Amino acid sequence: MDENIKKASILMLLSAFSFAIMQMAVKYSAQTVPVVELVVMRNLFLVFTSIISLKKQGKPYVRDKKNIPKLFLRGFFGMLGVLLYFIATKYLPTAEAAILQKSSPFFVVVFAAILLKEKVTKIDVISLLLAFVGVAIITKPTGDFNIYSIVAFLSALFAAMAYVIIGMLKGKEEGETVMLAFGLVTVVLLAPFMVKGFKIPNAKEALGMLMVGIGGACGQYFLTKSYLMAPASKVSIYNYSSVVFSSIFGYFLFGDKIDFATGIGMILVFVAAFISFKSTQKA
Repeated sequence: MDENIKKASILMLLSAFSFAIMQMAVKYSAQTVPVVELVVMRNLFLVFTSIISLKKQGKPYVRDKKNIPKLFLRGFFGMLGVLLYFIATKYLPTAEAAILQKSSPFFVVVFAAILLKEKVTKIDVISLLLAFVGVAIITKPTGDFNIYSIVAFLSALFAAMAYVIIGMLKGKEEGETVMLAFGLVTVVLLAPFMVKGFKIPNAKEALGMLMVGIGGACGQYFLTKSYLMAPASKVSIYNYSSVVFSSIFGYFLFGDKIDFATGIGMILVFVAAFISFKSTQKA
């Protein structure tokens, strides 16, 4: 098996774990803190960590100015993806928001095939479909139409575009540069809206926002490194594991029960990841 794909898969699992922590923090904080404020604070944390990392390594903020348009688009689509997902998480049942947001790997495979000319095998399609079924069982969407369901769906679409653009920047820019672009574009474009409705958080809200920032920054770091290291269509499947992590965290932190159906769904997600893993190993 390609060593890069193996490392990228592990990084994606770490990303999913970090984003699950962020999701728990968002679930807690978004009830009293404006969503825009949460998004800006999350990415402000990302800006600082990216700058510190680049300076520590003595690397330039941007290798080639020709990549700036792609960096901007990565930031812009990423901003829309996160903003819409946070909004959906606040107004939709957690299950429905999760199942719709987890449709992003499907778009990643399609966009990667079109824009990056990545090869998509039958095994890739089968494993993605199997994982999606597993996620559907875990989250148990209500099926009731809600305008915020469209918001969650668009979140997945924009997130997928951002992930594929990361693939376009593979080998051309540092991972920290890609993350810095994401954070900077988000902060600059959303700061005016945050100032207008800014809420000074209390101690508990501040702690929740800090966890949103740390979880989001770590998740973004591992995700960016993963997509820069291996083809998007080979590692996006592991992004589904965040649903499993969220189920576990929900059980211990919020008393959510993992019933029989949820257990079956978790098994399907792991089976899908294993099928993809073994297929890549044989290749």
